[in-house]
Amino acid sequence: MPFRLPQLKVLPPRRQFRRRPVILFFLVLCWSALLGWGLAQAQMPAAIVETATETTDIVPARYQLGQELYLKNCATCHVALPPAVMPLQTWAQLLPDSQHYGAQLTVLTQPSLEIVWKYISTYSRPTNQGEQVPYRLRQSRYFKALHPKVEFSQPINVQSCVACHPAAAQFNYRSLTPEWENAP
Repeated sequence: MPFRLPQLKVLPPRRQFRRRPVILFFLVLCWSALLGWGLAQAQMPAAIVETATETTDIVPARYQLGQELYLKNCATCHVALPPAVMPLQTWAQLLPDSQHYGAQLTVLTQPSLEIVWKYISTYSRPTNQGEQVPYRLRQSRYFKALHPKVEFSQPINVQSCVACHPAAAQFNYRSLTPEWENAP
């Protein structure tokens, strides 16, 4: 018998998988997009809801605890002032001071002090260079700017806020008494 070579199976030529990196890139892109969308959905409700204290202005979730601690510590003795009515430098001296306008207070400790400070510093404003740091409402140019046409008949203090802002105790300074509701 003649010698025969064994028959080898002829395989079709291998396909070039040039699309492999493109497919891998597309899969990674889809995975990242889905993961990002899922994280955004998980965090979105916290960013748009009002604080647990139901204040008038919406505060982003990262500052809500600071606002709650601020209200818990400051609104127990008097109505809490919005941080915007006093400059940043005033708050920087008031927060760590145990002597608060003649009253002895327990000073906030870390990390509460830092959390409240982040809230206060975000919503207050700096003083101008050379401007004296105010410690009373009547000295604050921000307070005056927020009340441009108001003439005060008696000394201004945090308790007198309620005379025009009946919901100030709930940290709502947007609602006004009827006489001021349509004031120019």
